[in-house]
Amino acid sequence: MSSIVKELTVAVAPKDVFSALTQQDKLALWWTDDLSVKPEAGSLAEFRFMQGAYILQFEITKLDAEKTVAWFCKQGPGFEGTSITWQLTPTSNGTQVHFTQDGFSQIDETYERIRGIWEYFLVSLASYLETGKGTPGFPASFS
Repeated sequence: MSSIVKELTVAVAPKDVFSALTQQDKLALWWTDDLSVKPEAGSLAEFRFMQGAYILQFEITKLDAEKTVAWFCKQGPGFEGTSITWQLTPTSNGTQVHFTQDGFSQIDETYERIRGIWEYFLVSLASYLETGKGTPGFPASFS
């Protein structure tokens, strides 16, 4: 199995990163504003892009306050059957975010497309956390 692994350090506390990854109003500011999320382990979160043409559904599998957020994809082109984990580690000047998406059967065009999507949205997350302004929604180049 193949994985996407990304790391970034942001100049905010782990509690702020955790909130951005779990709270519907915060997720809307950096990922997509068309979503339904209840921050409880076992709940189903749905993220819709491009007027509902692209839908991702994740079971929230773990929430460890200020440390870990984990999701398992139940539905979504290229995402289905993969798991996403966000590990948060405090640093002297903020938080190190270790992002992993596991479960890809091979490194192919779909894997590379999703890797590019995460590169875009992790920049959006960092921007939102540090400036208050993210870039939610797919850019035209992803459609």
